[in-house]
Amino acid sequence: MSNESNFLAGEMSEENASTLSLGDYFHVLWLRRQLLINVTAFIVFVAVLVIYQLAPRYTAATQLLVGINAAKVVDIEQVLTGSMTGDSAVIGEMEVIKSREIARKVIETLKLDQYPEFNKSLVPPGFLANLNPLNLLPESWLEATGLKSIEIRTEEEQREALQTGLINDFLSKLTVTQIKRSQVINIAFQSADPKLASKVANTIADKYIIGQLQAKFDATKKATDWLNDQLGELRNKVATSEQGVESYRKTHNLIAISKEVGLSQQQLSEINSQLIIARVQRAEAEAKYQQVEDISRSGRNFDSVADVLNSTLISSLRGQESEVQRKYSEMLVEFGARHPKMIQMRAELDDIESKVRAEVKKIAAGLRNTLDVARARESSLMSSLRQLESKTTGNNQDEVELRALERESTANKALFENFLGRFKETASTQGIEQADARVISFAEIPTGATFPKKNMLLLVSLIGAVFAAISLVFVIEQLNPGVRSPEQIHDLFNMSTMGIIPLQQDSKDDPNDYVITKPQSGLAEAINTLRISLSLLNPDAAVKSILITSSVPGEGKSTLATMLARMSAVSGQHTVVVEADVRRPAISKVFGFDKESLGLTDLLSNHDLTLADVLQKDPKTGLMILSRGKAGYVNPLDLFASKRMRSIMEELREKFDLVVVDSAPIMAVPDSRILQSLVDKTIYVLKWDSTPKKVVRNGLHLLMKDGNSNLAGIVLQQINLKQYGRYGDYSYYYHYGRYKSYYS
Repeated sequence: MSNESNFLAGEMSEENASTLSLGDYFHVLWLRRQLLINVTAFIVFVAVLVIYQLAPRYTAATQLLVGINAAKVVDIEQVLTGSMTGDSAVIGEMEVIKSREIARKVIETLKLDQYPEFNKSLVPPGFLANLNPLNLLPESWLEATGLKSIEIRTEEEQREALQTGLINDFLSKLTVTQIKRSQVINIAFQSADPKLASKVANTIADKYIIGQLQAKFDATKKATDWLNDQLGELRNKVATSEQGVESYRKTHNLIAISKEVGLSQQQLSEINSQLIIARVQRAEAEAKYQQVEDISRSGRNFDSVADVLNSTLISSLRGQESEVQRKYSEMLVEFGARHPKMIQMRAELDDIESKVRAEVKKIAAGLRNTLDVARARESSLMSSLRQLESKTTGNNQDEVELRALERESTANKALFENFLGRFKETASTQGIEQADARVISFAEIPTGATFPKKNMLLLVSLIGAVFAAISLVFVIEQLNPGVRSPEQIHDLFNMSTMGIIPLQQDSKDDPNDYVITKPQSGLAEAINTLRISLSLLNPDAAVKSILITSSVPGEGKSTLATMLARMSAVSGQHTVVVEADVRRPAISKVFGFDKESLGLTDLLSNHDLTLADVLQKDPKTGLMILSRGKAGYVNPLDLFASKRMRSIMEELREKFDLVVVDSAPIMAVPDSRILQSLVDKTIYVLKWDSTPKKVVRNGLHLLMKDGNSNLAGIVLQQINLKQYGRYGDYSYYYHYGRYKSYYS
């Protein structure tokens, strides 16, 4: 597959190629391990300083058992509250403990407003506050400029604001929880002073219990006062109602006739009872008789009537009928329906049926008689009842009124006695109230701080520092635009690396001369490796002309062209270097040519000149140089696309073993796109860890978009060997770094 196809395939799979595997992530972390360690150590160091500067806080806890007084002290709900049960009651008591009223009482009892921990105005200014230059200015200036607010609140409002702040700060340090859905409440308080934490927790419990007792006492006293007022009114009502009863008795002479009225009432009650029974009996007799009448009219069987079913005679007749019917059915098949025996059996069945009907008529007549008797008894009892009611009507009228007065008197008296009893019970409980909660565990002075939890914070800080350092490493890695290794070149562009050229850091010599003066140096060996790579591109036909270009200026393409040409010349190849970067000629400066020297532009514009007129020789290596020339304004595109340029390149190929063409950057001008058609192979120079990947990709795309690219590969230029081994293929690092003792 050609390099163009490889690049296009790589371009289509850019996203997949740039995806890092798990091993790549670990490799990046290993490469950046020093940064990872330094960032982690710095963050942990800062965290340690902050953690050990935090003021310790201590937590003391008191435990309360609530809902213990299940029995009421007195037998009325209106006087005292009932017992507390269930989670809802416990939650309600927790809210009471966390109330601002309890907090205010504790603050006042312990004088917490005198502690700097709660009253921030008592905290002395810190060191940084004393260094504030605003403190040197008069207050009037600060107020005039708005740098200091003018206090417009009254003293009372300021005290209320201070109290509100104290309570808010107090509640922020208080934690009230229920222990495992039980009736035990845990009261925890946090403070910088362990003794104060214990004292506050116990005081909260005390204030809560005292508050319960006070609430019970107030409720009992209020109930006692209310009952006392009610008793006065009820006492008057009882006396008035009793006097009314006696007065009515005397007025209507109800004392003498009370016995007679009582006897009449007894008789009425007995007759009413008998009348109810008679009506039930009459209704029952009517129902039975009506059933018989309905069956008789419809012609249905009387066997469903209860009295018929209970008749012994009918039951016996039905039994006989069943037996005869059975025999009749058995003999019917044998003798036939006209046989005398069969006729006799039918006569027997008819006789039995007539007897049953006769008995049913007797039963129906009996039911009719029973109904008549029941009706007569009911009518007699109703007549007696009317006579007795008429006799006692007059007496009852007064008696009813009397009973109403007596009931009113009795009710008033009972209500009075009930209230009197409750009053006595309630009054007796004053001073003996019991709270519905008690302390089961008092808060002790804590021996260790609950905040900060240094070990946990240090662990969290370490984990956070590691994550932050890892994130920073990957951010830096993503922000780095350059290419660092042949692996990246292959993954990003699907191109091969022809060679890597190290940056000469340990010498002040010009790298163009360094490869000559130090032929056994690592730089010289890198150029020789590139020469070998070029020779292996096509074993059947030697590469005789090479174009060297790059993405942007400053990547070292001209230096590479010079070093490659000089090393080839030293090695015995008849070599010429062509300075085709006519806009920024660098090779002329390397060899010290003046501006009047003839060169490529002169040769292209003046057909009378020959190669012999413009070629110059490097005295150190024998390299022939075709420099830019002295011609003024020229259009490189027209010159390089001309037949004259093609003939010059053909002539150079015939006369020299190797032609090295230094061209302009592909992203700057399109010269390289024209020149690459005039050479055998093209080398793309890429500055190590510098040129953005996107720029390289765009340059390669321009170079190969015409479809006639002869790109041999990419050369990494100006590599820092001290850093390269951390990023690239370790074989290169070993070759140029670990084994540098082999080079001089």
